[in-house]
Amino acid sequence: MQYQHVYIEALETLTPPVEVTTASLEKMLSPLVRRIGLKPGVIEALTGVRARRLWSDGMRPSEAAAQVCRDLLQRHPAPPCGVQALVSTSVSKDYIEPPIASLVAGDLGVGEDCHNFDVGHACLGFVTGLTMVGNMIELGQIECGIVVAGEGSREVTQATIRRLSAPGVDFRQFAEELATLTLGSMAVAALVVHERHATKGHKVLGGVTKAATHHSRLCLGTRTEMRTDAATLLRAGVDLAEVTMGAVQRELEFDRSEIREFVLHQVGKANHDAIRDRFALPEERALRLYVDNGNVGAAGVPFTLATAAQQGRLRAGDKALLMGIGSGLNCAMMGVQW
Repeated sequence: MQYQHVYIEALETLTPPVEVTTASLEKMLSPLVRRIGLKPGVIEALTGVRARRLWSDGMRPSEAAAQVCRDLLQRHPAPPCGVQALVSTSVSKDYIEPPIASLVAGDLGVGEDCHNFDVGHACLGFVTGLTMVGNMIELGQIECGIVVAGEGSREVTQATIRRLSAPGVDFRQFAEELATLTLGSMAVAALVVHERHATKGHKVLGGVTKAATHHSRLCLGTRTEMRTDAATLLRAGVDLAEVTMGAVQRELEFDRSEIREFVLHQVGKANHDAIRDRFALPEERALRLYVDNGNVGAAGVPFTLATAAQQGRLRAGDKALLMGIGSGLNCAMMGVQW
């Protein structure tokens, strides 16, 4: 898949106000940690996550998504055609129905002609949403769309702490639920336009998605619980990333040496290190944001891209590779020329 007319006009992030350190979570779990023989600081040591951020109590994913979209449009108004598509890619949900996108579109008042729908694709959801909007632009169906992710981890974190604090929890259950304790919250939105409306020059080059759905049950999550076979998921995810990397290099005809920034989806230390080692990525070309923000789900890739741009790591003409691996198991990579 290659694009000729798709551009990211702007990115906007919204960071939650409440910081929760890993040390504070471990303190809540101190009876369990002592009982199963773990040393203090083990959760941070294993995950690399020092802290994560949470929305204030009662803040819904749709509210976070709507607010970051308002901020986006206030700073970067839509072109005369208006917002013609709004795609929510959040793992977090307010309800089973209606879609988050419908709630956000209603809050924004984008009107009856705006396509609005959800894309659920785990941590690579934003890349998938960008693909959906990019396809519509490339086909001439629309000229402007918003892709948004509003993730919230308060409910699942609190439920996991309660569950792991119960008598009888053993090391196996702790290990299965450890990944849940890395989750953070974040909202990110992108304004995506046809080249005739582009003023910043951030061209979406195209991308590739690959699947290994025989691994679809390695990570199973609900609103209040996530259980993961972390070791197997890591190995399978990195193997799938290698297949996807080869495919995207062939599709977009580039060499890895041309990539200025590798935009990883910020799962945690083990995943980040494994991807870097497999592809021999320079440390200075792959931001680590999970340390102070945790795993923010579908918001991870766009948050990393926005941060790289804000920090001046991407300049006009630089190439970035968006890299998402999501439970399912799926992997998506997309090239952007800044």
